[in-house]
Amino acid sequence: AQLFGFTGTPIFGDNATYKTIEGQEARMVTTADVFGNQLHAYTITHAIDDGNVLRFHVDYYKPEGAPVKPGETLAKQKVVEAILEKHDAATNHRRFNALLATASIDDAIEYYQLFREIQARRQQEHPDFQPLNVACVFSPPAGGNRDIAQLQEDLPQEQLDNRKDPDKKREALKEIIADYNARYGTHFSLDTFDLYYQDIQKRIKDQKYPNRDLPREQKIDLTIVVDMLLTGFDSQYLNTLYVDKNLKHHGLIQAFSRTNRVLNDSKPYGNILDFRAQKEAVDEAITLFSGEAGERAREIWLVDPAPVVVGKLSEAVQKLQEFMQSQGLACKPEEVANLKGDEARAAFINHFKEVQRLRT
Repeated sequence: AQLFGFTGTPIFGDNATYKTIEGQEARMVTTADVFGNQLHAYTITHAIDDGNVLRFHVDYYKPEGAPVKPGETLAKQKVVEAILEKHDAATNHRRFNALLATASIDDAIEYYQLFREIQARRQQEHPDFQPLNVACVFSPPAGGNRDIAQLQEDLPQEQLDNRKDPDKKREALKEIIADYNARYGTHFSLDTFDLYYQDIQKRIKDQKYPNRDLPREQKIDLTIVVDMLLTGFDSQYLNTLYVDKNLKHHGLIQAFSRTNRVLNDSKPYGNILDFRAQKEAVDEAITLFSGEAGERAREIWLVDPAPVVVGKLSEAVQKLQEFMQSQGLACKPEEVANLKGDEARAAFINHFKEVQRLRT
């Protein structure tokens, strides 16, 4: 029998972590070790070029005062407040939703509690404040449950975390699920954890429905995770990833790629807000998986920084104005109807689309 492997994030020597023991010698196992020579490569770079997935807009959070060092942990309250400040803009006024990737189950629990406390306080202080609908999911301690144990084989951080204070984590997850039941009118428990997990995935995808068809109270704005949902989960209506965990190589690319599924012009790219100053890790991962030299890869994968976009927008607006002037018309909406000929109308559409693209 022949085995053919398909992967978007192959294991190279640089990102191999799984060790096998051969006698007394340990070594890393790569994709080539398992499947042999590469037959064909269609990388994320090609997919972005072809319009099959979106580019990424990566922002590195810069708190007031001392800058964040790579991998350094920020105070969680600052992270929560930053997310509350930026979320509506990042998600196009909650048309889309987001994940918050945390470093451990304990961190996920703490974040969940902080969102609950800070949002409750803001509601008291500002009655017009609209809190985010926050969900949280991580695997419970297996405790002999074979299904959970099997699930955790692909959740290394959660598997490790659940070995310490399992009762505390179990009780915290019970409380989180109880809150979820109260908000959404569901009846999940630890015994039906798989159904709870499925319901979260469904509600993330249900963001596609307008509020008139599905009230926003029934949707999820933000889901706090550790390992779950960071690989293999796709939703066109998930456009933002907040990162408060150290990521690298294929784990970074897989997590980022939760945000870059193509929808339409309302979703021009996937948003990443990194709270750990991981620019070096991002550049390294892009270079490793792009099949291109570093600078060329970044040009393809990443949206330009804001100052560059502003400059390009000014240039596009100027070109639109110059085009309208070349047609003997003022650059005003009411003059568009006076364009003569299909060629002129097509040229206007191209100029206008470029302005709109850069404004998005």
